[in-house]
Amino acid sequence: MIHIATVHWMSDRWIDLQVDYLRRNVDRPYMVYADLEGVDPRHGGRFDVTTDLSARSEDGPLPHARKLNALAELIGERADPDDVLVFLDGDAFPVAPLGDFLEDRLSRYPLAAIRRDENLGDVQPHPSFCATTVGFWHDLGGDWSRGPAWRWKNALGWTVEDVGGKLLYQLNERGIEWCPLLRTSSGALHPTLFGVYEDRIYHHGAGFRPVFERTDRHLAGKHPPLPASLPLEPPEAPLGKLVWKIRAKTWYLTKKRGVAKREERLTRRNLELSEQVFELIQTDDAFYEKL
Repeated sequence: MIHIATVHWMSDRWIDLQVDYLRRNVDRPYMVYADLEGVDPRHGGRFDVTTDLSARSEDGPLPHARKLNALAELIGERADPDDVLVFLDGDAFPVAPLGDFLEDRLSRYPLAAIRRDENLGDVQPHPSFCATTVGFWHDLGGDWSRGPAWRWKNALGWTVEDVGGKLLYQLNERGIEWCPLLRTSSGALHPTLFGVYEDRIYHHGAGFRPVFERTDRHLAGKHPPLPASLPLEPPEAPLGKLVWKIRAKTWYLTKKRGVAKREERLTRRNLELSEQVFELIQTDDAFYEKL
């Protein structure tokens, strides 16, 4: 049995597509466990098990990693240790049969996951698609958390933290080799969005959040730090407040405005591309061959 954990947040636009592609390409018995936050509960009938973890949490809305961890725990209560556990982003789905592929990879590695080398050298397993067994995940104490303790340096020397950072640390700490699933589509439209991996997993990217990626940040430039002479809050004295406003305006015009304008332009372009590709997915069953 394959147990699939997925999260849909504040939008139902990917549900029908994901369910349809799973039906076509998961050629083994499977169940889908979906966390639906901000989604009409009527969509829950498309999945085998549905939750709204944030609604049940005393801490309020939960970050993505905690939802994935909670779904894995829920699956672990129902599944056998040898069953396959798949984490799948809400805007991701298989475009080719998965059964033999999963059997092959998991016969050689305890865990296989997308690794986004194209995202300026990301090194961690990515939750857009990750496959393992229920027993291995439990024994590892698998955890998708991010944080300062699990950062890495990317290809540009930037210090990065992201979902999957702790999982990479757990695997490395135990000397466990895992199987990276790498991008096989060209990246002609965008280096990180609209990716096909191992010719069988599609990940749209940013399907539930602003369409601006780390590779876009590289193109736009980093936001310049505030100079020491420009505190976050202006002083109370009228003259001091006037001087602060002049310095703030000068800093914005000379340092930040160019970055902000490039960021806005890239975000608009990405949104337009995202909508074009979404329309292609809806109208062309072989859309992934054109990426």
